[in-house]
Amino acid sequence: MKRPFLFYLLALLCATLPAQSQSYQIVIKGGHVIDPRNGINEVMDVAIDNGKIARVAKNIDASNARQVVDASGLYVTPGLIDIHTHVFWGVEPDHQYANGNLAIQPDGFTFRNGVTTIVDAGGAGWRTFPAFKRQTIDNSKTRVLAFLNIVGEGMRGGYEQNDEDMDPKMSAIVARQNREHIVGFKLAHYEGHSWAPTDKAVKAGRLAGNLPVMVDFGGSNPPLSIKDLFLEHLRPGDIFTHCFAQLGGGRETIYDLDNKQVKPFVWEARKKGIIFDVGYGGISFAYSQGIPAIKEKFYPNSISTDLHVGSMNAAMKDMLTTMSKFLAMGMHLQDVIEASTWNPAQEINRQELGHLSEGAVADIAVLNLRNGKFGLFDYTGVKLDTDKKLECELTIRDGKIVYDLNGIASPIVLPFGVGRMQLNKFAEWYSKLPSTNNLKLTPSSSINQQEFFRQYERNPKYWDAAFEFLNSKDLINMKAGDYVIDPGNVTANISEATTKDIADIKWESHRNFNDLQYIIKGKAKMGVASVDAPDAVIITPYGSRGDIMFYTNEYGQYYDADPGTFFIFSPQEMHRPSIKVEGSKTVKRIVIKVRVP
Repeated sequence: MKRPFLFYLLALLCATLPAQSQSYQIVIKGGHVIDPRNGINEVMDVAIDNGKIARVAKNIDASNARQVVDASGLYVTPGLIDIHTHVFWGVEPDHQYANGNLAIQPDGFTFRNGVTTIVDAGGAGWRTFPAFKRQTIDNSKTRVLAFLNIVGEGMRGGYEQNDEDMDPKMSAIVARQNREHIVGFKLAHYEGHSWAPTDKAVKAGRLAGNLPVMVDFGGSNPPLSIKDLFLEHLRPGDIFTHCFAQLGGGRETIYDLDNKQVKPFVWEARKKGIIFDVGYGGISFAYSQGIPAIKEKFYPNSISTDLHVGSMNAAMKDMLTTMSKFLAMGMHLQDVIEASTWNPAQEINRQELGHLSEGAVADIAVLNLRNGKFGLFDYTGVKLDTDKKLECELTIRDGKIVYDLNGIASPIVLPFGVGRMQLNKFAEWYSKLPSTNNLKLTPSSSINQQEFFRQYERNPKYWDAAFEFLNSKDLINMKAGDYVIDPGNVTANISEATTKDIADIKWESHRNFNDLQYIIKGKAKMGVASVDAPDAVIITPYGSRGDIMFYTNEYGQYYDADPGTFFIFSPQEMHRPSIKVEGSKTVKRIVIKVRVP
């Protein structure tokens, strides 16, 4: 009889003891949470840990949180998703949005608007996507995805009329090889009277696993029928962007100005599953279409900006200004948030984004709905006066605060790399590099330190494993062959071979793995150049099986390689390994392959 009583008493005492408070990375306190996917529209707290949403509830204990965000009087939403932007920036003056000077670098315009995910709308085609990935996707803290242009060269202005460069098969192959980044296909600005380009884009979508197509009708005169487009050529889930455009002769409108109604076949298309996206742009939105359509409750499925150099300095401005216009036209705030978060996430088949479910990636916007006197105008000069406008107070990307307008997070922690040069960070890391075999390891001056630390911050485990192997093994006496360090992620190969003349060694680069190279015995030279070098020509296209491609290239820098210096070649660099030098015919070399995280 005593044991059951003691067990009951112990349970009772445990229940009455205060629960130990949970430690979180960040807790956002007192904000009005709007999470359309989960039906949340009330004041709640949000806890973040390990880059994920840990909890959404009332009165979360923040006493052990590393940072606390005071969101009182503010709105807390999933990170905004802008599915129509142009961020394949570059220096080519005649390339417009394909490595051109009309596109923009994303990080400077996203986080200050609460945007954590953007989609480049057709800047790159299957030929140019590798350059876009290296140049923009791999170097942005913003999550950058892409609609691949059906034109192989991408969005190069007049070149978009080149229907001979519209290749569904090659487009689908590149999309399948880059599923992590490519979400669909884009047909942009086509001015002809053939449906063939539309059908080719749709075919690419089918071949790539039923990916959606975004269509921007560019200017056929007389215009092609959007009724035929919606009901005969596009599939459910395909996207009609610039849906509230009114440009005159080149593009049919969805709102009938004569009969004062949204055209009946437009409602039919919506019922079929056609997606209507804002794609505001420079001249691709007019109040004469938007205001009457919103009055009829024809709301856009997704709100997007068509962000580029021209639009951001004209009527559009940015994502929050665009959202504010739809508030001013009569949409409810929760509907505007849904069209900027969960809806676009579904449209691009990224259902892991756009919501605050526990376990989801912690991409969050904290917004202020400011009261005041504001004028919101369109490109035709029509202005709406409103007393409310959205403004971003704080943005969290992948569990880290990347923008804080007024210092509402406490304590304030500067983002990685701010206030300290990467060179100093690299030197600090290198100074702490352990060695158990007294191996002399000096980093080559050719190492791209910024790219190294971008990757190291994302996943130090790979690099730590690579250097631990390099520093702890008796390399001189190890046999030639392959060694698995972390299956599928980090492997090593030791070889002894005769060095070659420079003319006999091709330039090479990799995409999915970095090369950590070290000469164990002997001497050689290493050639290093950017994969975007102006004279580089691909002579052997990329093959995923070997993760390699080869080039010819006139220019590059050459470095002495001997026992004592290690090299790191990221996917941003091509290299020419083990070039013969006088007095050394053979080298023993280790190459450690480190996966790009």
